[in-house]
Amino acid sequence: MDVTRDNFAGALKVFKESIAGCDFVAMDMEMTGLYESRQLTPNRNDTSDERYAKLKRSVESYGVAQVGICLFTWVESQHDGLGSGYYEAKPFNFNVFPCTSVGAIPVEAHFGCKNTAFEFLSNNGFDFNKWINSGIPYLRADEAHRLKTERAGQLLNKRSPFVIDDKHAEFVRNFERALKGFSSSRRKIMSYDTANSYERKIIYEILSKHDTLGARGRQGLIEIFKGSKRAVSMHNLDKLRKLEANLKTARGFCEIIDVLSAARKLVVGHNMPLDILHAHSKFYKELPELRADFEQSMQRFLPMLIDTKYIIESTPAIKAKYGTSNLDEIAPRLDNEAKYHSLDPIAHRPQLVRHHPDFALNATQSMHEAGYDAYMTGATFIRLLKLEGGLDLYALSSPSENTSELVLYRYINKLYQAVGDRLYWQLGGSDTSRLSPARSAGAATFEGETDSSVENSNAYSPSDRDSPAKHNDLLSLNHMAEQYCFMNINDSTA
Repeated sequence: MDVTRDNFAGALKVFKESIAGCDFVAMDMEMTGLYESRQLTPNRNDTSDERYAKLKRSVESYGVAQVGICLFTWVESQHDGLGSGYYEAKPFNFNVFPCTSVGAIPVEAHFGCKNTAFEFLSNNGFDFNKWINSGIPYLRADEAHRLKTERAGQLLNKRSPFVIDDKHAEFVRNFERALKGFSSSRRKIMSYDTANSYERKIIYEILSKHDTLGARGRQGLIEIFKGSKRAVSMHNLDKLRKLEANLKTARGFCEIIDVLSAARKLVVGHNMPLDILHAHSKFYKELPELRADFEQSMQRFLPMLIDTKYIIESTPAIKAKYGTSNLDEIAPRLDNEAKYHSLDPIAHRPQLVRHHPDFALNATQSMHEAGYDAYMTGATFIRLLKLEGGLDLYALSSPSENTSELVLYRYINKLYQAVGDRLYWQLGGSDTSRLSPARSAGAATFEGETDSSVENSNAYSPSDRDSPAKHNDLLSLNHMAEQYCFMNINDSTA
């Protein structure tokens, strides 16, 4: 489903209705650039903090043009055999553009773009006019709160003293002279031209001292009107109600991310670090200066992540077979294998990834459209788990692991980042440790630093799946957790 501001309300309703029952979510983004220079691009010699600083700089330098989110839900099938089923996909392709105004209040956002990134987007069919003219606005909650507080202070005279700079002294004298003449006249309305938001702010500051004068913003001017104290008060309260409605519209796509965060679903991505930092920075909160603070914040924002690039890079047999971990190369191959196995009359396997009927008609098949890439990321994740034509991760696991080890635990919150001889950035050690009472709650680390979560832990066994605290709240994988996540490598009965 391609989503712009024109059909966003309907898409939000469908998204809210669908996410509660889905088993996991896949995400992808298209950006206006990656890194400003080779020196600012992460490399293997970076420390953990240096790498975070480079990622943070990139995220704060560039914008997001599209966000793809695909919901995958297990559907039991009565037609494909007893106990069989498939994953039903609902891909959303959100075109997003920073909020430019809240009602009549202008909102400015600055982001850079890279010529090669724009060329890449253009070559892959990206519609820049649609992005700018019909992109869904977004405004973080803290930014919306700041605007509301500032505007409410102007209307209700509850704000910090506003010191007017000297260069606007003449503007103030001219306005106060005009206001004095208006107050002593029989006129009910006076219009006063303004050149910018600062001059409008000055006028609101002066008017705040007059409880029988109100104001309405217009294009390039402000209308001042006379009224009783009650009439002015009611006018201001009405403006506050309109401000609330305008802020809700301005928040736009952030409401999707709010719903996703509250759902506490597993979020799957491919080469995730930049995507996750962009999601945090653009739609949740400003990025913390320190890596450790970011890792703590992620536990409140999106606490359960799996990076398919790390799965591939950390599994030699997969890397050897496909020779790549690039999504646009490995995803089509896995897709073709799945189709082959579904058509083979001898090795027939029903396809286990299918579009929901309402999403099938307008589903694209264009790599580097965020919605399609999110769909292919989720499908690749499923196929890597031997659901369709992929390699069997269970069979590739080390025989020294605990007999009932949760396979996916080895990938939870490990984002692919090659640093020296290390492959991943470990997020959220303290939260994922709750998978088992014996798991340590060490700080988030890169592999090769302090990370004993796998070697010195008791497993989360299949017998725990009926415990809401250990299964539903933590994994939210439902049928995947029951049917595919658990393994028994050293099964003595085998």
